[in-house]
Amino acid sequence: MTSRREFLQIGVTASTLPLATQVARAARLGGGGAAELRAPVALYKVVYDTRFPDSVAFGARAAALGADVHPIDGDMTKLWFDDIYHRWRQSPVAIAGLTAHGPLFCFERLAWDQGLRVVFRAEHLRDAGGALANAVSGPASMLGLARDALGRRDWAVAMADVVTQCPSGNSEIDSFAVAARSPSATLAAEPLYSWVIAPALRS
Repeated sequence: MTSRREFLQIGVTASTLPLATQVARAARLGGGGAAELRAPVALYKVVYDTRFPDSVAFGARAAALGADVHPIDGDMTKLWFDDIYHRWRQSPVAIAGLTAHGPLFCFERLAWDQGLRVVFRAEHLRDAGGALANAVSGPASMLGLARDALGRRDWAVAMADVVTQCPSGNSEIDSFAVAARSPSATLAAEPLYSWVIAPALRS
């Protein structure tokens, strides 16, 4: 098990890394070919951050869709030690969220040893004019959904629908960048990230 000291070292690293999105990350979900129609990957947990109104709205929508949601307040340590660590020891199940960079980075690092990878990532930040700017990478089948979602004023609610449609199996990864049509009144000063971590093929 990752010790608390190792866990804190991961957190320190997360706080010192730049928050730029790693666009077009070539993570691959385990399974069949990209052309196949596949059911969405089952999400064990969906994480949202109570510090951010957009993240809270995301969590409420995910719960309405039937997901098992879990709130954090910027610190995912308790969720890790009390729940996800033990579940991943049984089998490498998928999780998703809308959080700041730190929790995503920590979950990503801890997922590597379990054969999991970030397979969908969308960075959401306020541009110089106060509008929502986004950089997205993930399975090609999700990108149209994400583009439509990010054009809505309630984009965070819509992104809950997007992450719950992450396909199981091997997928072609693509990316895009897009600005929202209108300013986002609730967007946090720091970037937020929509993400899915799921089982991946080992190279």
